[in-house]
Amino acid sequence: MKKELIALFFLLFCAFANAQLSLPVYFEEPEEDTNWTQFANGGEAPENFILAENPDKSGINPSDNCIQFTVAENADPWAGAYSDAYGEIELTGDNYILQMMVYKDVISNCYLKLEAGADVFEVITPNTETGVWELLSFDFTEKIGNIYTRLVFFPDFPASRTAGSLSYIDNIGFEGTFDFGTSLKENSRIALTIYPNPAQERIAVKCEGINRIAITNLIGQTVKSFQFQKSDHPILDISDLSRGIYFLTVESEAGTASSKFAKE
Repeated sequence: MKKELIALFFLLFCAFANAQLSLPVYFEEPEEDTNWTQFANGGEAPENFILAENPDKSGINPSDNCIQFTVAENADPWAGAYSDAYGEIELTGDNYILQMMVYKDVISNCYLKLEAGADVFEVITPNTETGVWELLSFDFTEKIGNIYTRLVFFPDFPASRTAGSLSYIDNIGFEGTFDFGTSLKENSRIALTIYPNPAQERIAVKCEGINRIAITNLIGQTVKSFQFQKSDHPILDISDLSRGIYFLTVESEAGTASSKFAKE
């Protein structure tokens, strides 16, 4: 009987050890940080990547726990973490935008990357505020139809590393996964439109009560900024920008909103 119980325990242990998780990633379970491996973080000290209490449950993220990622001062710019524990991540016509909540003490680029052998694809989205939770979106349209087995995030990816930072990461999943009630819905009411997109000489920005607009490049550098007094529909001259993709961030009476546009 004892041998049978030992064998049963062994089978259950193997089944548990080999079990695959799936999106979304909530970071709510004890030791869930062990599903992830940090890298390029100045020696990967264990205390720099831990499951921690949510620093602010009053905003869009009422979760109890999240990942606390301390980027070391001597870390590489691409310090991040990866996991192979979430099974096959399939991008479809319904699920191709991934989202991640961040709470950071710096404004910089965030990267989300999917890998499957030699097929590697990453998307950049910067946060726009510090000391609050933001829901960032990462558009993987170009890879619809592909399946990935590794999920990677880079919470603070500057052009060069000059200082450490503290980031909290939570709730990684496909768009529409998270609906935490009024706070998130109110934040999403900030309507921002940029046209034409792509543009050559000028863009029109439509958003109610604009006080400031900042345009940043793909490595997080602010290349243009504009000040207004509650403007709803300014027209911006972008003729001096090089061709490429840019992020436009609006600070308005209702809050902050961001979108990207292409300069031809």
